[in-house]
Amino acid sequence: MRKADARKKSTLLIKNYVETVMGGEPLLTELEAFTLRHSFASDEERQEYNTMLSALKSLSGCIEEVRVKHLEVMMTLTFLGTLFGRAKEYRNFEELLNELCLKSDGEYSKRLQERAVTFGRLVPYFYNIGLEEEGDDQKCIVLSLSDQELALTKEVTEALEQEASELKALTKAIRDLMKHYTTPISSFVDLIDNFEKRVREGICLTKRLLFNTSFEQWDELREILVKHSDPLLAMMEDLPDYDDIVFDEGLYKEKVGSLNQEITNRLQSL
Repeated sequence: MRKADARKKSTLLIKNYVETVMGGEPLLTELEAFTLRHSFASDEERQEYNTMLSALKSLSGCIEEVRVKHLEVMMTLTFLGTLFGRAKEYRNFEELLNELCLKSDGEYSKRLQERAVTFGRLVPYFYNIGLEEEGDDQKCIVLSLSDQELALTKEVTEALEQEASELKALTKAIRDLMKHYTTPISSFVDLIDNFEKRVREGICLTKRLLFNTSFEQWDELREILVKHSDPLLAMMEDLPDYDDIVFDEGLYKEKVGSLNQEITNRLQSL
């Protein structure tokens, strides 16, 4: 072990340190770690280890920043899910009201429709409800989000996309710096992979609150929804999948630059 090159020894020490701090199984005994730390024979080898150790300390701080950003994204996603759920609830209630107003001859009862709309607009409901031409001289009940709710949904969707873009920038910075300064640290890689997996799955589940796009007839249904300019479809498609979101390049450059400077400062203070 003592004869291994400096990078291999440094990498082993760094991974052992991380696994110990993260509560994993140490790769070395205390004696092995002590012996290895004191096995560097030259200033160049010690510099190699110090560089990797400085990078580790700086990346540890960035990992915490990723953790916070991940929580921020998930909180926004939860709020968006509430808005999507309300929109779907309105759609289901709209369909129920229309079904209740449907007579045996296949036509709607205008009297029942008018009563439903009137009551829906009263306290405590204040629904954005009305009658809309359906064709064949018939009207159907339409219940949807208000303009304010639609605007809020759009605002939250855009905020989520920006936050996810920032999360991708931070995770990319960590991956690139680990590659530059040392071999990937499995605990860090697993952690940020898990963060991104949760966001990826969370976005899919949130979109599914509006429509299940996995069933076989989805393409045919989507064509119909597009033809009728369905607002719920537009709402769902405004939310991009995580893998389609572009990372925030400005934040990425800023983070890589600040971490490189931080690592340099650490080395100069040794």
